[in-house]
Amino acid sequence: MPHSGFQPASCPRDEQHGDRQHGLSKPGDKHTVTEYYVYEQPLNEKVRSFLRLEKLFQQYAFHLKHASDWNNRAAIDCILEILAYTSRSDIKLEILKELERQHTRLERLAKRPQIDQAQLKSVLKNINKRMGELQAINGQVGQATKNVELLSAIAQKSSVPGSICDFDLPALKHWLTLPRETRTKHIEKWFQPFGHLDRSIQMILDVLRHSTEGTNETAEHGFFQQSLDTSQAVQLLRISIPADSQCYPEISAGKHRFSVRFMKNEDPAQRPEQCKEDVRFHLKMCAI
Repeated sequence: MPHSGFQPASCPRDEQHGDRQHGLSKPGDKHTVTEYYVYEQPLNEKVRSFLRLEKLFQQYAFHLKHASDWNNRAAIDCILEILAYTSRSDIKLEILKELERQHTRLERLAKRPQIDQAQLKSVLKNINKRMGELQAINGQVGQATKNVELLSAIAQKSSVPGSICDFDLPALKHWLTLPRETRTKHIEKWFQPFGHLDRSIQMILDVLRHSTEGTNETAEHGFFQQSLDTSQAVQLLRISIPADSQCYPEISAGKHRFSVRFMKNEDPAQRPEQCKEDVRFHLKMCAI
């Protein structure tokens, strides 16, 4: 169950897997603002799938925003990857089940006096909104996008090693000569069926990521190990380290415990080595 510091909906969208975020330093450091890199480790297949899709959605948004010819091609590649990934299973049903589960768990917090009731009510309302959006989708998500002839041709040609050249697909070359605004409208239309998935997955991950305040820990000689409380069903580990740290965490997790080895790799051509010094970090064991 969430920690009493539960604070999902009002927090800004976090970046993950080594991206930066800002936070307060430890209490003894006069509360100065510090930049951190956050590394995440999913502990079940469901969260792993959500994180993979989140990363694809983030990549798509980046390339759509910049809108050069190369960005347009990359945005299309993201859409095709999303389409391929969501075609493997009933992702809509998986997301709906998780939203319903989170809603049920969060409702139980209403009786806790330390919980911000207004914020909790807002989160529950947003979850209901996301569920309604998904339930309104008829059939398989992205079917209209799957039927777009140009995208089908790109997907087919992409299976061949090497970049798609003009002689491989003149239709793509022609499409890239269209005005930027026209291409952007096309791309947005092709992505539109996945917008509800994007918002729902972000809602799920926001709730999960902010389900606990976390603890400050030390990895002695670069190694840390801790047992998992099986009664809590931890779904996600989040490790934050100062942005100026020379180490990065490698996380290994099983059903009953997890370990973190902080590695150092000054030369990417060489094999990384475990840090010999103690490493301070912030740990979140996210469960809801």
